[in-house]
Amino acid sequence: MNSLDKIRFLLFYGEAPEGSCYGYIERNREGHMIALYNSCGEEIDIFGGHKFVRVRALGKFDDEDRDNFYSLLESDGVG
Repeated sequence: MNSLDKIRFLLFYGEAPEGSCYGYIERNREGHMIALYNSCGEEIDIFGGHKFVRVRALGKFDDEDRDNFYSLLESDGVG
């Protein structure tokens, strides 16, 4: 089961940090980050550095059932 958490994050890209943003982090079973999403639920490039603070957990979903992933985003007001 993957998990989806709402986070506050900064992206560095080798320069001064852009503003703090809210978004989402997807983690695999072992707890490693596998994707980072902006506040609209669009996947963003995580290369170049990142720092995040977890705000709250939205829930878990099965790898094969991506519909539940989108349901978790919708429950937070995305989409």
